[in-house]
Amino acid sequence: MCHSIEHFFCHNIDCPEYGLRNKNNLRYEGFSGKKKQIRMIRCTTCRARFSERKGTVLEHCRLPKAKALGVLDHLREGCGTRSTGRLMRVSNKAVTRLARKAGAHAQQSHEEHVAFSPKTREVQLDEKWSFVAKKEKNCDINHTLDKEKGDQWDHTAIDAETRLMISVVVGRRTLKSCVTLVQAVKDKTQGRTDMFFTTDEHAPYKTAISKVYQLPSESHCDNMNESPNEAEEKLPADLCYATIRKVRKQGRIIEVISTLVFGILGLLTCYLMRSSVSNTINTSFVERQNGTDRSQNSRKRRKTYGFSKKLDVHQSMTFFTLYSYNFCWPVRTLAIQNALKKMKRTPAMAAGLTDHIWSIEEWVTHPMLMNSQ
Repeated sequence: MCHSIEHFFCHNIDCPEYGLRNKNNLRYEGFSGKKKQIRMIRCTTCRARFSERKGTVLEHCRLPKAKALGVLDHLREGCGTRSTGRLMRVSNKAVTRLARKAGAHAQQSHEEHVAFSPKTREVQLDEKWSFVAKKEKNCDINHTLDKEKGDQWDHTAIDAETRLMISVVVGRRTLKSCVTLVQAVKDKTQGRTDMFFTTDEHAPYKTAISKVYQLPSESHCDNMNESPNEAEEKLPADLCYATIRKVRKQGRIIEVISTLVFGILGLLTCYLMRSSVSNTINTSFVERQNGTDRSQNSRKRRKTYGFSKKLDVHQSMTFFTLYSYNFCWPVRTLAIQNALKKMKRTPAMAAGLTDHIWSIEEWVTHPMLMNSQ
């Protein structure tokens, strides 16, 4: 896949057009590489010349393009590092190097393409367990080498209506991770408060939502009968947050208990009526995505030898699979019927962020600024 010239930008930090796309300042000029297959681009503003691979996952990659893309395809489809190396006949180090670059690129690409999610109204939050090197119970807290080992959790926020992965925070299951996740949701919805959050009963979510969305205390200081603590905990009137708890007996769910934490019952009813997918409080969509990710990322599967051995590769593969999911993975329940046939859609298409299904090649070769520095 060849990107049009509008997708590129000048990588010269001293150029006035540095990092800016679609400024009509770039021209194709010649080729590079042993077989002269890599296009070169020149900036007409500063006269700098750079490769079309600059700022992509394939920058400085010595593998043939088809083989490198094959490695990334295998990783994206749930193959482990070693099995990918065997299938593609490349070294484990080459696979790991591409995985690291794909993760860093995916983070930056997500921040650009999902900087704003205009259709998000209903958000489901959850955590997905995995581990690095060994489980937490086998780690020695006093051992330096064990600090980056043990349990790791994917704190995820998904738009229930479009299935868009809004943000993911990889780390320990702490309040700090929950606050970071909720803050990312607020940033990507530009501070809107007409939001409906649902989670399980993981206690830090209540504190995180309260901390991120609480109104400034100054707005309530004219109420002389209100204590300072009560004023600080005021939340927007149109914010709604509910939890569910599944009661199990002998491994089977026998009861689901719903609790409205923030907001009023009338507001909850209105939000459920406006939802295109939910008629009751649930976390079905984020839990379904957890299952999808476990099938697409071999490191998240249970009771296998495919678990992560290093934290940085674990984080990179998490970002690569979860963020490329938005643009590259058609979700069956998002398909719509047009006049001729059923049209498949990805979460990004449903959210109005793109008009087509991206291939892995298009995703990893879309130039980003962070890899160019």
